Amino acid sequence: MKILLTLFLVICFARPPKFEVLTYSNANVHARSIQDFSKNELLLGTNEGKFVLISKNAKKPVSMYLPTTVHTIKEIRDADKNEHYLFFMQSNDESHVLREKWNGKDDHLLNFSHHGKPVFLDGIALQDSLGFLIGDPVDGDFALYRSQNFGESWEACPGKVNSQANEAAYAASGTTNHIIDGDFVFISGGETTRFIWSEDLGTSWQSVKIPFESCKTCGAYSLAYKNRKELVAVGGDYTRPNESVNTCFYSLDGGQSWQASKNPPSGYRSSVIYAKGVYYACGTNGIDYSTDHGQNWLRISTENGLSMCTDKKYLYISCMKGKVLKMKLMK
Repeated sequence: MKILLTLFLVICFARPPKFEVLTYSNANVHARSIQDFSKNELLLGTNEGKFVLISKNAKKPVSMYLPTTVHTIKEIRDADKNEHYLFFMQSNDESHVLREKWNGKDDHLLNFSHHGKPVFLDGIALQDSLGFLIGDPVDGDFALYRSQNFGESWEACPGKVNSQANEAAYAASGTTNHIIDGDFVFISGGETTRFIWSEDLGTSWQSVKIPFESCKTCGAYSLAYKNRKELVAVGGDYTRPNESVNTCFYSLDGGQSWQASKNPPSGYRSSVIYAKGVYYACGTNGIDYSTDHGQNWLRISTENGLSMCTDKKYLYISCMKGKVLKMKLMK
């Protein structure tokens, strides 16, 4: 059955996608954060704590974007933007988010704690005036924060989400949490994997288990969506990158129930994104796509992909060794 499906997909997309390579640094640099910054540029946050603004045209040179700030942050794991600010999230015990105005003339280093202790931050999500920031559990419950004024100020969400044994969230690509139609949603992993959501800005929470394999390095690493009803979660176990069993689950009822992919991605996946009717997933051993809400996947590259973003025409995959792959979106 899988052979027949693969043949069908190959026939439908007989021409393999062409990748253009955008190179921005040396072999020791990579970016787990990639954003569609403008019509002509991408914004990357690197493992060296640098902000790199690169052209979407491979023939143009790279320009470094360094905020006019005295603050120093380390590895950047996520970035997001709204009409007022740019946000850059650091994931380590220092719990920092750098907020900067678009004109670069005003920046602040936001410090977050939970129960008076540092937080390992996993992802920041913005939608209109709303902001939603998550961190790993501290003393038995997840660190959850919200903003209702474009990120000008932040507060702890009123409702708590108690964590299960050895349950946390992952900061592999900054895509474990989203704001979808005003709902706060996020996924967890570890020995328990859950889809967790709030319909009242973090005042109360609900959760459903997703049947990923249970282990300390297993679970859901990334979440994408077409709308509030159709959701796709990918992950697996990063210590076993070629294991493809139970690396993807999808929901067609808003996260109330989850089904395993019939033909899953080809291994552990750290990031998934939706664009124009197609889901794309990337991870250690390659890049896959699905045209049927995550039921069946086909690998199109063996490149080690970390995270992704799109614009109106292209998919951009941040990879190891200081490069970004660019390909036309499938339709």
